[in-house]
Amino acid sequence: MNEIQKFNPVTTRDLVVKNLEKMAANKFIALPETYKESAYFAIEKISGLPEIEKVPPELITKALIKMFSNKLDFQKNQCYFFVENSKTSPTGKSLRFGWQYQGLIKVAKEVCGVVSISPVLIYEDDEFICHYEFGELVIDKHIPTFLGKIIAGYVVVKFQNDCFSTKYYTKLELDMRKARSTDKSGTFWNWTREMYEKTLINAVVKRIIETNPDTDKEDLYTEEQPQETSSRKSIEVEVVEQNEPTETVEIEQTSEIKNFDI
Repeated sequence: MNEIQKFNPVTTRDLVVKNLEKMAANKFIALPETYKESAYFAIEKISGLPEIEKVPPELITKALIKMFSNKLDFQKNQCYFFVENSKTSPTGKSLRFGWQYQGLIKVAKEVCGVVSISPVLIYEDDEFICHYEFGELVIDKHIPTFLGKIIAGYVVVKFQNDCFSTKYYTKLELDMRKARSTDKSGTFWNWTREMYEKTLINAVVKRIIETNPDTDKEDLYTEEQPQETSSRKSIEVEVVEQNEPTETVEIEQTSEIKNFDI
């Protein structure tokens, strides 16, 4: 095994950009206009990752190609990178990208035909009735109280063909996702309702992307919450917050469902 040298962002980015341009010239890949800026920015950021010096430049190039092929932008917090063990790497280490929440939303809208997503939490004092019809969940009635503990949640997704899809998650399922969060015990979870709503959206959108034939599922790796979540300001608000009710409302799953743009 070759001796591991200290990671040099300038040298590495020159090698990576040269590899990208060579592959693009040979029509192996298609690069966005901002590929050079994106590569420079990403390599500068990953220079602080543990064991990044063990990742060969060609595997860094491969990770960036995966990012570009999924039309994700690292500078817009649509994905992140991490070093992982690899049996095929000569150094035993490789670089991989994971999908951020913003990246999932972008691909769902641009590739999967999603128009809007409405997450709704169910509290223990709510009146909630639903049933399945031809395998699709139908919400017959939901009178929210916003009182008591959160016991479940559901998401209504509207597609470009005006079809709706509803997915239901128990509190246990939401908490299991919270347990895999990178910030489950930090201040980011102080906004409990907001984070459960975001968890609902993350779960549903990931499933939509996984089942779409036009998306790249090979690298659909996500943390339940993005790594860079130290401040609330750094997160793009994609969640539709529930307003306190002024009157009792019954919800039927019809074309009259109120839509929220994401």
